[in-house]
Amino acid sequence: MTRRKRPWGQQRGWIVPTDGSPAQELPRHMLGHKLISWPGTMPEKQPAEPVTYPASKDHYHRSVLNPEGVYVYVPEGRDAESLPESIKNEIRRQVKGES
Repeated sequence: MTRRKRPWGQQRGWIVPTDGSPAQELPRHMLGHKLISWPGTMPEKQPAEPVTYPASKDHYHRSVLNPEGVYVYVPEGRDAESLPESIKNEIRRQVKGES
């Protein structure tokens, strides 16, 4: 199977969090990056509290989900094709619902 080609401005992407929460569609400005940091929920910081940087477990690598040709950001060591069918089907449902 080959992926569908989309015009540059119409690219879409989802992140599949490691905590088991549902896949979330990413804002378009994040789609150009091959590696993103996604800590999940952002903790509330108090004034003068030191900044903590994302751990390597919070880094997600870009893959392409075929045949849809959409970006899927998965944790290091995973592949878009190895995602559970339930996650793939939910992403596909969202893609078809808005096409």
